[in-house]
Amino acid sequence: MITTKDYATNLELKNLLEICYEHPKYNEKCTVLSTKKGDVLETHQSDGNKVYFILEGYFGIFIKNTQDVSKKTSKPAIIRFLQKEDTFGLPNLFSNNWESKASLQSLGNGKVMAVDSVFLNEILEKIDPKRNFILGQMDLTIKESRDFAELSFYKKEERIRKALLKCANVLGTFSPNGILLPKEITQEVLARYTSTSREYVACTIQLLTKKNMVRNKPKPLLILDKNKL
Repeated sequence: MITTKDYATNLELKNLLEICYEHPKYNEKCTVLSTKKGDVLETHQSDGNKVYFILEGYFGIFIKNTQDVSKKTSKPAIIRFLQKEDTFGLPNLFSNNWESKASLQSLGNGKVMAVDSVFLNEILEKIDPKRNFILGQMDLTIKESRDFAELSFYKKEERIRKALLKCANVLGTFSPNGILLPKEITQEVLARYTSTSREYVACTIQLLTKKNMVRNKPKPLLILDKNKL
């Protein structure tokens, strides 16, 4: 596996954003977009490929062809969560086949910066010619994909517990009573991440609530004891 240790770089995502902001072609090549729940962003567009930088909010990556067309009400599975200071589409500069079937969906109100991939590639050629930064981003994606794949080996209730733990560790905010999950992490979102139904997620959360492991009311979800998940 590619590791960030093997491909060390001093370049950070915030540095790349600053370079884009200060570039003379910023207004021509970069666009800040506001999103609402359900909005889908594609890397491949009619006016050229895009790379997205998450500025605000929470987003899910999903694979378009996972949807069961026989179930009109089903929704594609979420395979990864993104938040502020994450990016989507950057590895496409390294490989045309990387996440070619993946799309980005806003889980609530958010904001992203869409950057023309050719423009961004020219910047990276100058400041990171060995592509170590992109390789590091690919390593993070591979790890997230591996974590998602491992969920399939567990029973449904265990998948939901691990999903709650994942969200607590990655997206959660510490509070005096526990770890507060973003309001965007709903039962429907958890169902899409764990390949279960929203009803099953609701029953599992009710069970975990009785065991004083989570609190469901008032919303959003509060993880009372993540060590028990």
